[in-house]
Amino acid sequence: MTTRIITGVVLAVLAVVVVVHGGLVFFFLMLALALLGLNEFYRLTKMYRPLPLAGFITVALMLGAAWFMSPFAVFGAICAGVLLTALLGLLVGPKHGVTVRMAVTLLGLLYIGLGFSALMLLRRLDVGTEVVLTVVFGTWAGDTMAYFTGRFFGSTPMAPVLSPKKTWEGFAGGAISTVLLVVFIGLYTPLGPADSLLLGAVIAVAGPLGDLFESLVKRDVQIKDSGRGIPGHGGVLDRFDALIWASVAAYFMLTAVLGF
Repeated sequence: MTTRIITGVVLAVLAVVVVVHGGLVFFFLMLALALLGLNEFYRLTKMYRPLPLAGFITVALMLGAAWFMSPFAVFGAICAGVLLTALLGLLVGPKHGVTVRMAVTLLGLLYIGLGFSALMLLRRLDVGTEVVLTVVFGTWAGDTMAYFTGRFFGSTPMAPVLSPKKTWEGFAGGAISTVLLVVFIGLYTPLGPADSLLLGAVIAVAGPLGDLFESLVKRDVQIKDSGRGIPGHGGVLDRFDALIWASVAAYFMLTAVLGF
C-alpha cells in the first residue's frame, strides 16, 4: 500500500506538469504510454497470435493524427490500420486462425488507440488543460475511493466472475467521489457546475466499465496483472484502464453533447 500511494502521488504530480506544459512533451509521453499499453495487451493475448506490427504502426498514426491534424484524420488512421492488419494477415505466418489474429490485433489498436487519441483531442480543446486534468483526477479519485469504500463497506459483489473484490458499495463510493470532485473543479474552470455535473456522471460510469473490460480480458487469459512497470499498480493498462474509457466518453460528451 505504501508503494502504491507513493507511486500515485508521483504520477499525479507528473500528470499536472505534463498536461499543463502540453506540446511535444505531452505528445511523446502519451505515445510512449499508448505503445507500452498496446504491448501489454498483445502480450496478454499472445495465445491468439496477434499482429503487433500493425497495431504499433496504427496507434502511432492515430495519436499523430489526433495531435497534429484532426478527429477525421484519426478515422483515416484507423482505416489504414484495418488495411494494414488485413495485409499482414495475408502475408505473415500460418493462415489457420488468421481471422482471430486479425480481430485481436484490431481490438487492441482500437482499445488503446482511441483512448489515448481522445486524451490528445481533449487537450487540444480551448479548455483542454482544465478538461484533461479534470478527467484524469476525476477518474483516479473514483478508482481510489471505490477501492477504500469497497474494502471497508463492500458486501454486494458487482461482478463476481470478472472481479470478485469489486462491490456495488465500492462503485457507489467511487461514483459519488468522482462527481463531487469534477463539480468542485468545475467551479474554478470555464466548464461551470452544470456541465461538470454531466461530465462527472459520464466519467463515474465509463471509468469502472473500463476497469471491468480489462478484468474481462485478464480473466479470459488467466493473468492477474497486465505488467509490472508501475510499482504498486501493475502495468500501464492496470493503471490507465479506467482512464482509457473515461477519456473517450468525456470527449464525446464535451464535443457532441455540450458543444465544446
